[in-house]
Amino acid sequence: MPHFYKRLLAMVLMCALSIGAVRGLPVLFPASTRGQLHYTPITESAHGTVMTIGGEPVSAEEYAFYFLDYANAWNSMLASMGMNWKDVWSEEEFLTQVRDSVDKELGERQATIDLIDKYNLHLTREQLDEALGMKQESIDSLGGYDGFLAQLEQVGMTEEMFDNRLYSTYAYTRVNDYLFGEGGEYRTPIEDLRQYMDENYLRAKHILISDDTEGAEALAAEVAELAKSGEDFDALIEQYGEDPGMAQQPDGYIFTEGEMVDEFYQGTKALAAGEISDPVRSSFGWHIIQRLPIEDELIELNRDYITQLMEAYSIDDLLAERAEALEVVKNETLYNAIDLNTVQDYLPGVNSGSADGGAEPAEPAEPEEPAEEPAAE
Repeated sequence: MPHFYKRLLAMVLMCALSIGAVRGLPVLFPASTRGQLHYTPITESAHGTVMTIGGEPVSAEEYAFYFLDYANAWNSMLASMGMNWKDVWSEEEFLTQVRDSVDKELGERQATIDLIDKYNLHLTREQLDEALGMKQESIDSLGGYDGFLAQLEQVGMTEEMFDNRLYSTYAYTRVNDYLFGEGGEYRTPIEDLRQYMDENYLRAKHILISDDTEGAEALAAEVAELAKSGEDFDALIEQYGEDPGMAQQPDGYIFTEGEMVDEFYQGTKALAAGEISDPVRSSFGWHIIQRLPIEDELIELNRDYITQLMEAYSIDDLLAERAEALEVVKNETLYNAIDLNTVQDYLPGVNSGSADGGAEPAEPAEPEEPAEEPAAE
């Protein structure tokens, strides 16, 4: 399932109040409440509180915004494949999918905020400047603060909701950098990354001489002898090589079984690091292969990608675990009242029609009975 939590929607990146020197409140306040951009639980609601997560309220208006956002996001993804939700789910299944997506994001958002407070973290100066700068640019592009507020109303947000989502996005990055970055307590050790790469991946350069080259087999044997005698391998690639990928990958290919033709994979696997092969025949021609070590520096450079490959413990795993442990108390009547047919009724200041002026949640069937009145908090 797409992890929409990590994406900044265009409507969220519309816009900041002035970029001045950020001075936090006294340290006795949680880190998530400090500075000009912070997270503020929304306690006032015309419709009530849909749920509390870890004791923090989620208003009907905020829940409805996330609900419509995910409905539209799922629709947009399916539309890109020439489908809509009716091609995949029944209306009840789609409703469940949207609700599950919203519940997941809100739970992980609260887990993120809790971690920010636990470690007394603050957004970096660079993050604040970037976030507040984008907000200010949007204010300017919309003709000023009043235009900005009017635009938020059109998409079903309040400024408080906007700031919360903007803050939580940067808080996610801040927590990830602190806990999984250099020196972080959850950072995957380089030894584990190296072991995974050594067990699953190879690295090599090669000189390819295609069958279209006159006397290809004899030339390949000659070039292999030059390489083994100590000639500069990169110079030989430049002089004889016919694989344009070598110019694009000057440090060599890193690959696992099945990603290259098998003759190339097996030819590389048979070598020790630094060793050069005799010519290896494949459907592409003749390969003179130089196996290379996968060095720590290269592993560090590609750390994030490698940790994903090996499915190492990540910020998403941590947030999912912490979100699962948070107590969630739902106002079931209000929670169930917000559905595909009624969601727009709960958005702050939105008229009829799609909240973003674009795709609606795809022609839901008309309800047979009026939606249940939400219970007042």
